[in-house]
Amino acid sequence: MAREFICLYFSWLETGATLTDEEFGRMCRAGLQYGLDGTEPALPGNDKILFPVMKWQVDRDVSKFDEICQKRREAGSRGGKSKSKQSEANQANATFAKQNEANQANASNTKKKTKTNTKTTIISSSTATAENDISACVQAYEQNIGPIARAAFDDISRQLADLPADLICEAIGEAALNNKRSWNYVKAILKRCREQNILSVDAYRAEKENHAAAAAARATPAARPQSKQAAVRERLKKRLEEMGGAQSDDPADNRIYVEATELVAEPLQGE
Repeated sequence: MAREFICLYFSWLETGATLTDEEFGRMCRAGLQYGLDGTEPALPGNDKILFPVMKWQVDRDVSKFDEICQKRREAGSRGGKSKSKQSEANQANATFAKQNEANQANASNTKKKTKTNTKTTIISSSTATAENDISACVQAYEQNIGPIARAAFDDISRQLADLPADLICEAIGEAALNNKRSWNYVKAILKRCREQNILSVDAYRAEKENHAAAAAARATPAARPQSKQAAVRERLKKRLEEMGGAQSDDPADNRIYVEATELVAEPLQGE
C-alpha cells in the first residue's frame, strides 16, 4: 500500500525555530519530495542542518507504516482459520485505524481551538527529545568539523542510544580543540568514555582535570636526597662552630682545625 503523506509534528515549531520562514518552507517541501520518491535535496541555507533529522523521521514513519501493512497482509491471509488469528488481523486493523485517526487529528488541530486549548499530538516527549538531541549533535558537528556525511549522521543516532547528547557534543568540541576534525577521532573519545564508564559531561571534565594534574606532577622533578658526603660535611661544620676557633695549645691540632674549616668551605661536586 503506497503511503500518500508524511507526518509534520508540532515539535518542528520548536526544532525549526532558528530557521527563517523561507528556510522552514523549503525544508518542508524537501521533506514532502523525499517522502514521495526518495529524492535528497541540496539545500543552501540553515535548513540543510535540520533536514537530516526530518529525513530520519520520515524513514522511521515509513518503516512503521510498512510494518503495519505487513501485519495486515499476514493476518488477512490467515483469516477464518482460528479466532486467535482473526484477533491478530483485527488488532492490526485497529492499529492502522488509530494511526489514521491520529494523523487526521494532527492535521485538523492547527485550525481548531477548544475551550480547554487541548492539542492532540502523536509524538511522545521521548521522540521530541530524540529529535532535539540529534539536532544539537548535527549542529555541533557542522560548526566544529564541517558538513556532516550520512555515515556520521547514522553513527550519531546509534551513539545516542547509550550516551547523552551533551557528552557527544563535548567530544566533538574536544576534537576541534585538538585540531583533529574527524568523526573517527570523536568516536575514539566516546569509546574511551564507555571503557572508563564516563557517561556524563561532568564526569568527562573531572577525568580531564585529574589527567592534567597527574601530568603536571610527573613533570615536576622530585627533590634530590642529601648525599652521605654532604651529611658528613654538615656534621663537621656544626662541630667546628661549637669549637669556636683554633684554641688548642698543640699547633698540630690547630693545623687540623684550619684544614677542616677549609674543607667544609669547599663546594661538593655537583653543587
